[in-house]
Formats: sequence, structure tokens, C-alpha cells
Amino acid sequence: MFYLESEMDLTSAVLFGWKELKKMERSVSGDAAFILIRDLSLKEQSYRLELAEGKINMFVRDDAGAMYAFFDLADSVIDGWFSLEPVCCGEPYMMQRGIKFNIPLDARTPSYSDASDIAAETIEYIWDFTFWKNYLDHMARNKYNALTLWSLSPFPSLVRIPEYPLTALADVKRPTRPIRATTTGLNMFTKDVEESLVTVKRMTIEEKIAFWQMVMEYASDRCIRIFLFTWNVYVYGTENSPYGITADQNNPVTEDYLYCAVKALLRTYPLLAGIGITAGENMKRDETDIPFLVRTYGRAVSEVLKEQKDRQFSLIQRYHYSDFKAIQKSFADFPCPFYISFKYSQAHMYSGTAPQFIREFHSENKGMFPVWLTVRNDDFYYLQWGDPDFARDYIWNMPKDGAEGFYLGADGYTWGIDLFDKKKRHGTYLQKHRYETAIWGRLSYCPQLGDSYFKRYLEREYHVSSAESFYPAWKEVSKIIPYVTCVHWHNYDFQWYPEGCCCYDQDLDKLLFADINEFMDCPAMPGGDYLSVKDYCSAVLGGKAVSQKHPLQAAEDIKKASENAIKYLNRCSGIEKETREFQDIAKSIRLNAMLGIYYSKKIRAAVTLCFGCLKKDNAEIEAAAALLKSAAKDWRQYSGGLYRICSPSQMARLCSYVDLRSFNRYAELDCDLALEHRFSGRQGITAVTDS
Repeated sequence: MFYLESEMDLTSAVLFGWKELKKMERSVSGDAAFILIRDLSLKEQSYRLELAEGKINMFVRDDAGAMYAFFDLADSVIDGWFSLEPVCCGEPYMMQRGIKFNIPLDARTPSYSDASDIAAETIEYIWDFTFWKNYLDHMARNKYNALTLWSLSPFPSLVRIPEYPLTALADVKRPTRPIRATTTGLNMFTKDVEESLVTVKRMTIEEKIAFWQMVMEYASDRCIRIFLFTWNVYVYGTENSPYGITADQNNPVTEDYLYCAVKALLRTYPLLAGIGITAGENMKRDETDIPFLVRTYGRAVSEVLKEQKDRQFSLIQRYHYSDFKAIQKSFADFPCPFYISFKYSQAHMYSGTAPQFIREFHSENKGMFPVWLTVRNDDFYYLQWGDPDFARDYIWNMPKDGAEGFYLGADGYTWGIDLFDKKKRHGTYLQKHRYETAIWGRLSYCPQLGDSYFKRYLEREYHVSSAESFYPAWKEVSKIIPYVTCVHWHNYDFQWYPEGCCCYDQDLDKLLFADINEFMDCPAMPGGDYLSVKDYCSAVLGGKAVSQKHPLQAAEDIKKASENAIKYLNRCSGIEKETREFQDIAKSIRLNAMLGIYYSKKIRAAVTLCFGCLKKDNAEIEAAAALLKSAAKDWRQYSGGLYRICSPSQMARLCSYVDLRSFNRYAELDCDLALEHRFSGRQGITAVTDS
């Protein structure tokens, strides 16, 4: 039996942790007493455990420290007792560890990625408290303590504004027609979408407010703070109001509306921890942008905090589309903690583990403003990632001095329900990708967690008996997309979707397969370890020394990772006897390995073709074509295998319905495209029609 004695109040957070530990009661031999003692000398969220026979003294700073201590005790049970040192400690490496969630509140108040099937299907779940209980419990178990909700125009779905009461929206509605996707957030609620709306839940605005107050209270009970982020200037949801509100920052009514909306938001939700603001995507992009945000968001926050002097609140200004000198001038003496948010790896966290994009910002900031890092995963939507070594290196390389923390999420995919899985086994994105979110949450709290820890996690969470093979199989295959994206780099999600080898061309308004010419021309990750295809070939032919890793090495590393993943997977004992979920993960690993074989050949072909073009060597051009012919078979196998387990879908940031089988023919035509260089001597053809 487990017994608990406490010198602290047994809050909801403490009892949640205790409940998780109690699940392990039958796995422990004998009785165990847990003595909970508050120790204010410890850092926030920290604990120290002293283990003795039959008793564990738990010194904790706060509720979070107690909850995390219980989680870690539960995780440590091996062979009938707690496999911890006689004295052990837990202390957060990154103080704030968050999730970024583009939230589809309603078709009338969309988020940036709502022009997608997954967003439309998620709307009704956003207003289901069970969804949030599961979401927040998962976050807490994995030591996330910040949830950032991102919306273009959230206010009509969340508050009744005294000065603009008729902007408040009753009920929850979703579209029955697709939203025409763009990369700008514009035209997402049009007349035809309005005429296609159906009501998925009847609610008054007062009931909506009570719902979100309940969600925020539950989050607080899990030691999670909720932040709301907006893009500007968007006023979705106000179209049918009589006030003359428009998406124009020069409209004085719009300015007053946003100012009043932010005041109402803060007064309505005392547990809201902060607001994040963006000088875009729909602003002038000139010297008037930051002053507008100061007069609206800044003014409202300042006034409410004068009324609520003890309130803990943060204002976060995204660096995206912002002028640092204007930020410095406007917010240097702001009356609450002020942060700048920076896209740390642009849209592709699964690339290099030490991205260099923030260096220029650091030279401007010089430590003036603390920073939140936006860590964007627009790399894995279908396939499941799992490489603790990558995450550990990435976290160690984060600029910890002056960093408040990070939030992890996507723009091109809504982290709501799992729409893609044809068997609908997982329910939500976090459930399907729970190994990935466990890795990032737990390692950002304690980067020292090693292989044995995650092997035990796989054994418990996925009920596998062969973690010694399953763990390296998943880890090896997860290296593939980072290798590819280091060599084949584009900043934004719509410019490069590695699972699909495709991009959306804004100028052409087309979804394009990334063909061999694109691979030959594409730059490598700026400041990264690898040379691009063209830079490498030019250096070799120019007799220059090559100190960086080169694309042929990347191709070889990708090939080895694919082969190693399958080798380890085949060593797993009796896959057919394991759980269905194990089989699903095994399918994901095999598909990712197929994709790796394809990319390995394609990168080799790009290098061979580039050499052939530069040297005007038809033999090399034909060798590249032969590689591409072989690669096309791998692509067909991959796209077909993925279709068998995942449904094609409308994707917001690719502005298209994406079915990877539609690229099968273009993968075959890559061979012919390469041979065009033999006849014409052309180099760097960058356009090819899409499906």
C-alpha cells in the first residue's frame, strides 16, 4: 500500500500526480510512505527525493514540483521498487515548455490553418470539455506547462465586449464547403462559406465564456498556463455587426474595437496568462504597425493591469514582420513582463539541431528582452517521429540565457483530432504522436534522461516486449527527414513539405512535386552543416577544399538510417503478436524507411546530374536518370503504402488537397526531366506542372 502524509495543501495538481503514482501500487513490493514537505529553497517546479526503506521524503517547491515528483516516481518503478538514487532531484532545464495550437474555434472566427479538413472536423471537439481534460492531462504528464492558442480573430467567440455587444457570436458552427486556402489568412470567411454553415453545438456567449473559464481553471489545476496569440489585423466574426469594423488599421473603429476586445478578454478570463501579438500578416508592414499594436493591445493590457495590480500577465511580441527598433522604443518600459517570440528553426525544427537564424536577432536584442522560441514542426503530419538523441541535442543548443522557454507546434496542421488515420484508433494528434510529445516535454525538463528511460517508456506505453530493437528502429528512421531538409532547405512550410516531397507555389497557385531540377537548385540550410548540391559540385570542380558535410554524405546517411531501421524492426520479436498499435508504428517506420530510400537516390541523382550539367557529360546525366527511374518505384511504393493507412486531405498551408499518389507519374517523369539536360544543356529548370 502507498500512504501519503503532507505538510502542503493537497491541491488538484498534487492529487493528480498522486493518482498517477497510485497506479503503480501493485507493481511495488511492500508498503511505501510518501512524506510531502514544502522547501522554498528549491527552484520553481523542482523537487528533491530522499529514499529510505519503506519511506520517501519528498521536498518540493510548489504544486508543479510535487506533481512532477510523483510522475517521476511512477516512471522509476522497476522490479518491485523505485529505481532511483538514495537522494535524487528534479529541476527544470527550460522553465517554460509549451504547445502551439492553431485553434479552430468556429468557421466564423478561424485560425491561420483552418482552411483544412482537420480544422473543420476539430471545431466541435474544441467545445467538448472531455477533449480538453485529455489534452491537458497529456501535457501535464509530459511536463508541459504552457498552452498557446493561436487565432486570427478569437474575440467574437470568446467575449461579449460592452462597447460592441453585437459582435458576440452564439452557437458553434462549421463549414460544409471547403475554405479557399491562401497563405495570408485572407478571405477565409466568404459568402459561400457563410451560406454553408451548420451548427455543431448550441451555446450562448455566456455559456462559451463559462466553458473557457472552466478550461483555464482545469489547466491551472495541471500547472499549465494558457496564452492567446493573434495575427493582425483580422476581424472575422464581426461581418454582420452594425459598427463598421473592417480589417484596416487606419479605421478608427477597428482600432477601438481591438482595444475594447482585449480589455474585455482580460477582465473575463482572470486565469489568462498572457497575449501574443503579431505585426502581420495583414498590416501595412511599415512604421505604423507597432504603434497600432501599442494603441490597441498594449493600451488595453496596461489599463487592466492597473485595475488588477497583483495579476501575473505577459505580453509577447512576435519578431515576425516586426521592426526591432520600434519594439524597443514602444515596449522598453511596459508595465508587465514583455517578451519577444522568435521562429527558432523557421518552419522546420526537424533539420539541424543548432539552427543559426536567431543570431542576427541576438545582435540586435543584446539581452534587452527575454525570448520565447517558436519551434515549428511542419515536417511530420502522417508519420511518427521518435529520436531522443536529436531532441536532446536540439534542447542543449537552445540559447538558454535570456530564453523564457519554447512552444512546439505546427501551422500547416491542426493539433486536434487525428483525421488522417483510416482506422481512427488514436482520437487526437497528441495521442497518436504521444512518443514525440513525451520526448520533447520530458527532455526539456531534464535533458539528462537516457536511452534506458525511453525504452521503459515504450514498454509501458506501447506494451512492447522488444524495446531493445524497437527503440533504435524508431530512432534511426526519425533521422531521415532532418538529413533531407538540411540539404534541401526552404524557410516556410508551404515551400517545402518533406513527407510529400512537394511545395505550394504562391505565384502559380499550384501544388508542385519537388522535381529533380528543384533538388539540384535548392539551397542547403543556412548556417548548417551541409553544402547544397550546386555549391558542392561547384566546389569540387573548382578544386576548392570542402570542409562542410556534402549532399552525397547526406544521401549515404539517409540510406544507412533506412536500412538500420528495417534491420532493427525485423529483430523485434513476433510483431504479429504485439498490439495493434505496435503494428501501426511498425508500418510508419517502414514507410518512413521507404521514403528515405527514395530521398537517398534522389539526392545522389541531383548531385550526379549537377556534375553532368557542369561538365557537359552525357554519361553522368544518364546515370542520374537511371537513379531517378529506380527512385520512382520507391516513391510509388511509399505513396501507396501511406494511402493504405492514411486518408488524403485538404491541407491549409499547401492550399491543396494532398494525395501523394498523384505524384507517382511525376516521380517517373523526373527521369525524363533529367535527360532533357542531355539534349538541351539547360540547367536549373525550376517549374513542372502539378497534378
